[in-house]
Amino acid sequence: MHRALLYAALGPGKRVRPVLTLAVADALGAGDLEPVVDLACAVEMVHACSLVLDDLPAMDDAKLRRGRPTVHREFGEDVALLAAFALLTRAFGVVASAAPRLRGGRYGAEELVHHLAAAIGTGGLIGGQALDLESRPEELDLERLEYIHSHKTGSLFLAAAELGAMAADARRRDLDAVARYAKNLGLAFQIEDDLLDVLASPEATGKDAGQDAEKVTFVKLLGVSGARALADELLAFAVASLEPLGRRATALRALAELVGRPGRT
Repeated sequence: MHRALLYAALGPGKRVRPVLTLAVADALGAGDLEPVVDLACAVEMVHACSLVLDDLPAMDDAKLRRGRPTVHREFGEDVALLAAFALLTRAFGVVASAAPRLRGGRYGAEELVHHLAAAIGTGGLIGGQALDLESRPEELDLERLEYIHSHKTGSLFLAAAELGAMAADARRRDLDAVARYAKNLGLAFQIEDDLLDVLASPEATGKDAGQDAEKVTFVKLLGVSGARALADELLAFAVASLEPLGRRATALRALAELVGRPGRT
């Protein structure tokens, strides 16, 4: 079981979500980042859990993830399911233990845990995944696709940014600014992922060839140039949201630029 947990959590990956938590906390003056690292790890545990579940035969039935066999292929479906839930429960434990070590007093463990739970639940990641599973290709227009991925992908980006802001004892104005940034960044990230599926080789993506061939994606709806244009627009909105933070947001602007690179050739 522990080998499966490590395999799921520590495999090669971009780690954009935990980096977002750390970058937001640093930008807003968290100071000591040691407890923030714990929050960032909790976010990545939730993400790893979602990937294990996504890859199961009942979901996407994927064979490869990040260039390696998926967790259920390596350890079996029973162990994969238990590993996913172990990662999820451990994430909440890590958040609860990190909260008392954070600076300031605006946000306690209860609020941190609440924000993470909201990102995962039926109004967040799970809700987006459920709608994705039940939607037939002929039903998917741009509005519905944006709704799915703003929840399935974007909600965890939002939680990552909010946890980082809370770790810095952020004022409501700054919390709102990074939340707007994260929402747009998360959706742009998904579009770039769709572009990668079309433009990059399986060796580059680490996924099965044509994994999204039967799905409706932003590229299928808008074409490559249209999807790129939408991603660029979302990233511009994300960066504009950081204006109230001034120079403090330099790393967050750089992160938005980095997210915009993968689908470019």
